[in-house]
Amino acid sequence: MNNTLKSFTNILYINRFGLLIFGCLSLVTAIVLATVPSITAPPKQTDQIKITTKLSQTKLVKGDINTVYLDVNIKPPSIDVKQSAQRASDLIVVLDSSGSMSEANKMSFAKEAIHDLLSRLNDNDRFALVSFADGAIIHSPLVAVNSDQRAQLNAMVNNIQANGGTNMSEGLNSAVRLLADKRQTSATKILLLSDGHANQGVTDLSGLSQIVAQLTLKESVLSSIGMGLDFNEILMSSLADYGMGNYAYLENLSGLGEIFARNLNATRAIFAANSTMTVTVADGVDLIDAAGYPISKDGANTYSVTTGQLLGNSDKKFVMTFNVKAQTTGDLSLGKMHLSYQVQGENLQQAIAQQQLTLAAVEPERRQESVASIDRDVYQQSWIKNNLGLMQKKLSHWVREGNKDKADQVINEYRQEVAKAEKQAAMPLASPELDEKISAMKSSVADAFNGNRADQEIKRKRAAKSLQIGSIKEQRAEDHK
Repeated sequence: MNNTLKSFTNILYINRFGLLIFGCLSLVTAIVLATVPSITAPPKQTDQIKITTKLSQTKLVKGDINTVYLDVNIKPPSIDVKQSAQRASDLIVVLDSSGSMSEANKMSFAKEAIHDLLSRLNDNDRFALVSFADGAIIHSPLVAVNSDQRAQLNAMVNNIQANGGTNMSEGLNSAVRLLADKRQTSATKILLLSDGHANQGVTDLSGLSQIVAQLTLKESVLSSIGMGLDFNEILMSSLADYGMGNYAYLENLSGLGEIFARNLNATRAIFAANSTMTVTVADGVDLIDAAGYPISKDGANTYSVTTGQLLGNSDKKFVMTFNVKAQTTGDLSLGKMHLSYQVQGENLQQAIAQQQLTLAAVEPERRQESVASIDRDVYQQSWIKNNLGLMQKKLSHWVREGNKDKADQVINEYRQEVAKAEKQAAMPLASPELDEKISAMKSSVADAFNGNRADQEIKRKRAAKSLQIGSIKEQRAEDHK
């Protein structure tokens, strides 16, 4: 019995010792895990996006060249807001440091906004900084933004000096090189800031957009911010479109930090970094416009529309404009359409149901049936929002060119087109809100051509930029900017 009791006591001792060792190891493991920052992956999505469309009318008149509007609503799956707020993000700032950035405290505002952005990033996020003038400098690769690193990054920002030309292409190429270190689980945003015209390296939109395409192939989003009054707004807004992101323009740069913050919030909510609508039109059908999104023709009847990033909990709404010639009576299709997009490295597609793209052609003597088939809401919104935005884009061009007669003509022609559309559809389109917008545009144009030459130049730049960004807002109804 004594030997048995002794053996039992030894077992207890050994087990107690083992439990003590196990407890110590568990405590050490817990401490290590607590000190290693975790990378929050994007929420897994099980649902596909939902695409709904509405035609401006369902019946056309045989022999006529009909303008048909297609109202498109892209709805990504919902995401958990709290979870997305912790999503790891990679932010790359590509900053114009040319000599003109020393004027009007532009560089000071830019630095202050970058400091604010760094203060909003957490330990899961990474940040990189590039500046460009005659060439480009990578001040920092993508590094985790812990407290020590944040202080070093802020010091790097402070040391940037404004001097030289505007080699934007080298700045963008530097961002491409930084993406070799991109994390698959992170949403990636490139923020391009410039106050001038690209005048060194690659300077044309075609060449710069090819560089931007390399960013989007890596599931990264580029947004652009034009600073002051001397930058090329057509170039900057177009680069944001090709980069799948958003464009912002600021004359008063005190709001720059807020734009950075909105871009960070949008980055954490990205469902798909890029999307493209492919449209294969039927014979007799042409795609004319898609809310100003870039359109490329891939074949005799196939178009690709760059529709950009898709954010969780945020619908993307826009209008596509088609010219349709009905050769015979009976059913008529606009063609076939599908949306391609990428989610966490996976290429996905969502087709638009064929019945949503089908119309019918009737004989001319049955024209009233065509009028009766018009969808009042789609038709009105197409004219007083989408087409108003198209008009503003033309108006911006002629103001920029300094041609007041052409600018006035654009406004008058739009009024006449609205009146004609009202008569054809037998419905009112004009409203006090529309009249107010048009009156404001006329006043802006009149003011832009008033005063001495120097004053007119400044006011024309301001008016052209305001009209151009206004055209984007009219054509695209998005919950984010």
